Amino acid sequence: MIWLDFSMFLVLLGLFFYVLLSSSVTVLHRIYLLLHVVFTIWPLFQFASNTVSSPFFKMFYLTASYISLSLLGVGWFVFTVFLTGQSYVIRKSRLFVLSIPALLSVLAVVINPNGMFLKVNTELDPLKQLQHGPLYWIMIAQLLLYMTVSVTIMVYKLRAKESERQRTLVRTAMTGMFVLLLFSILDLAVNVMLIDNFTRYIPFISIGMAFAAVYLVHAISRNKVFDIIQLVQRDVMNTMSMGVIVLDENDIIIEVNRVIKPIIRLHIGDKFDPAAIASHFKGSVARDFEAFLQVQRKRPLERLEFELAFDHEKHQHIIVQSAPILNHKKTPVGRVLTFQEVTELRQLVEETNRQNELLQDRNRDLLIMQDELFQANKKLEQMAITDGLTGCFNRRYLLHQLEQEVVANIRYGIPFSIFLFDLDHFKSINDKFGHLVGDEVLCSTVDAVRSTLRLTDILARYGGEEFTVYLPHTNREQADIIAEQLMEAVEHNRINTGISDHSISVTISMGVISIEQFEPADLADPKAFLRELLAQVDAALYEAKYNGRNRIVKRKLA
Repeated sequence: MIWLDFSMFLVLLGLFFYVLLSSSVTVLHRIYLLLHVVFTIWPLFQFASNTVSSPFFKMFYLTASYISLSLLGVGWFVFTVFLTGQSYVIRKSRLFVLSIPALLSVLAVVINPNGMFLKVNTELDPLKQLQHGPLYWIMIAQLLLYMTVSVTIMVYKLRAKESERQRTLVRTAMTGMFVLLLFSILDLAVNVMLIDNFTRYIPFISIGMAFAAVYLVHAISRNKVFDIIQLVQRDVMNTMSMGVIVLDENDIIIEVNRVIKPIIRLHIGDKFDPAAIASHFKGSVARDFEAFLQVQRKRPLERLEFELAFDHEKHQHIIVQSAPILNHKKTPVGRVLTFQEVTELRQLVEETNRQNELLQDRNRDLLIMQDELFQANKKLEQMAITDGLTGCFNRRYLLHQLEQEVVANIRYGIPFSIFLFDLDHFKSINDKFGHLVGDEVLCSTVDAVRSTLRLTDILARYGGEEFTVYLPHTNREQADIIAEQLMEAVEHNRINTGISDHSISVTISMGVISIEQFEPADLADPKAFLRELLAQVDAALYEAKYNGRNRIVKRKLA
């Protein structure tokens, strides 16, 4: 929808040229042109504000557009006064006094204290970024005031005994104002008050200005209200930043402004020759430009656009637009070629793209670094809780888990069991076969133990050749069965010593303690309760080793 604003600007600009080309200078014409300039500024800067992402430039363009809107009411009022033949009331001193509300609105727009007129919140959805403050509504109020006074004057003139031509002019102005007022109310309702109910911005004010201007210009042409000489039209064209070539229906050049002359050598009255024009450029640019001009001659009723990139003192990008000039019967009577330089815009886009690519590369590198850091932290976390040799949990992790589990088990009365086992005669294995074989015996025994445990059981290396198993939700009978299976798995596990085909097996001594009932007092000091459990199971292991090893000694806490 942002291009609709720009389209309305082009429409208003085209109407401005039409009035200049077909009229002569009068006081009333000057006032209308000032009003028309106000019409033109609004869609132009609304369009510009939607083409930039910088909050500063966005606010700058919005400020310019709202300055023009603030002057719309007083401009229409002055136009109405002159149109109704009451220009005698507009003296310099009175004009200043009558303009005070509009000037105060302009001052509020420019200063915008603490964003009380307008704020741009870039954190919101693009459609809802504009936030209007109380000064905005004061501006609306002063516009309504001027419009009300203008309507009152025109109604009074319609009731008075005036000539038919004067009444026609008043009705024309009133109709144009009502068209503009209708679209303004729609804009206020849709784009400000009910913005949450719509998915896109619709520039009703710009459309209303265009419709009002189209209607007024049509009425002006039909009733010969204004008359602007060719000199004024030429001066306006020469102040434009874009190059303009105007052709008649026979492709004769009837107007060229100053901007285009350094690029293409043209003279008013010459025949427009596409090949000669294209010769001002080189290589593929010349061929493409000539092809564009040939296409626009074959399709005279279409609006066409083409972009040139060439070197003329410096590298330049120019957008060429071809638009037909139609009379009231929709018959083409000429064509307008416009040349708008967009070099800075293209350079800005290219630089933005380069910066975006660099940013994407840096983001990609950052993501890789974040993943590597995550993996490293994951490894460090794993190393912090596991035994480096056997891969099972270490003693610190076991005690931390037990502290949490014991509290929950005591609170909810959940039975659990703890195994503490030791490899029998492990020192003799180290002495006879070496520490490497001893390490292999530890790892192989851990694998055998894991094969008998459940997924919820926690196996940890308690120290040296001692290991602990925590079995949650396990009563004494279940613990006895698992302990027997664990003893059997270890005893039947064969470990290769690396000496020929000689293999060995080991046995373990085990202490088992099961806790099925709890006392409420145990929650008072769960750490002391846990120390007591570990001391009990350690005593059971010691008893198993003292009584000959390769056996299980069971304890039960009531």
